Amino acid sequence: MSGGEQLRVAAYCRVSTAQDDQLHSLEHQRRYFAEYISRRPDWALVEIYADRGLSGTTVHRPAFQRMIAAAQAGEIDLILTKEVSRFARNTVDALAHTRALRRIGVGVVFITDNIDTRQNDGEFRLTIMASVAQEESRKTSERVKWGQRRSMEQGVVFGCNNIYGFDLRGGRLTVKPEEAAVIRTVYHKFLHEGKGTYIIARELTGAGIPPPRARDKPWSSTMVLRLLRNEKYCGDLLQKKTCTPDFLDHRKVKNDGREEQVYLRGHHEAIVPREQFDAVQRELARRAPNGQKKRHSARYWCSGKLVCGGCGSRFVPRQRIRADGSMYRFWACRAQVQHGRAGCTMHPVPHSTVCAGMLYLLDRIGIDTGRAATETAALCLKTAGADGEACRAFLQTESLPGGAAYAALPEQITVEERALAVRLRGVPGMFRLQAEDWKRGIFSSCERVQDT
Repeated sequence: MSGGEQLRVAAYCRVSTAQDDQLHSLEHQRRYFAEYISRRPDWALVEIYADRGLSGTTVHRPAFQRMIAAAQAGEIDLILTKEVSRFARNTVDALAHTRALRRIGVGVVFITDNIDTRQNDGEFRLTIMASVAQEESRKTSERVKWGQRRSMEQGVVFGCNNIYGFDLRGGRLTVKPEEAAVIRTVYHKFLHEGKGTYIIARELTGAGIPPPRARDKPWSSTMVLRLLRNEKYCGDLLQKKTCTPDFLDHRKVKNDGREEQVYLRGHHEAIVPREQFDAVQRELARRAPNGQKKRHSARYWCSGKLVCGGCGSRFVPRQRIRADGSMYRFWACRAQVQHGRAGCTMHPVPHSTVCAGMLYLLDRIGIDTGRAATETAALCLKTAGADGEACRAFLQTESLPGGAAYAALPEQITVEERALAVRLRGVPGMFRLQAEDWKRGIFSSCERVQDT
């Protein structure tokens, strides 16, 4: 800097919370730096950069990033900050930033710590103070976690006020009657009507019921599944479902055993009876064999088994009303349903064609469909007892004789161009069925393909 020129000086301050007392502290820091710089006639104030409610252990701070960008643009000669812990509590980042600034001729002065990075011993002293600040941040994190856990054990609820069916105020949950009624409807449809999450979501959307959070969007099967799995609806409370392994980056991850969770039984007013909640959990486990979490639909025998040979997405059931008033049922690739032909170009397959292909395959490999259906029905009715009528209703299908009996046979049906590739449970390889007439469900050949 030549004689007569003023040093362009900026200041950085930060508070870690947005509480009133902290914001008052931030304003005090602003006044302090403005007065501090004004007392030096050879200094010119560029700007006082301030971050509110952000931790120093992360560099993702808007004002801080703007200050660094201004320095890199040649608009700042010197940066003032009160102490190392205000600048950064991460030793590596503190050193990385001060070194980068020093390379472009910008110094950093930590007033309280009496450190000036323009001096020869500035980096050595900064390393020591940054390490101390980082250790203090770790201890603070541990103290906060300990305090939160004690509060959780006493029943205080942590989190945002976005729990569907409840209002969270002052760490307490109270039931929202309108949303609670929706939750009870979902449990009834799933458990007593035997509907899957996709069908329930579609019915809720059709009824004009707004979903959780995304009020302008339709319900999804994932939203329904979350309602069915949430222990809060039976009056229990599980906290620490997520945790923050590294206090430096504040990244939350699923708590898969890293930290002990807090479970309180009978914590608050229940929306559904505990017996109903437990029955739903058993039904969820039954519909997802081998521990797999996948959507279940009781409407079609092949639900969840049809896979797109083009993009690998699941096929979903669709229906349309023909001009003559009859119903046309077909299956379409989910990616195409959601995104059009830009998502996938695989053609739909009529439901009747899927059924015809299955019957064609079973006939070719020598399974008597009528006998299998009769024997399965007899066995189900024999063991059903008082639920015999419900069992008969379950076994009745429109397009495939003994559809319920054959639902367990195919493991996966891959839809290809004018062909179906069927993998049967417990049978190596797959059977490729070539269609002669795709729409009418007429198949011309059945080729067994061994696994490679």
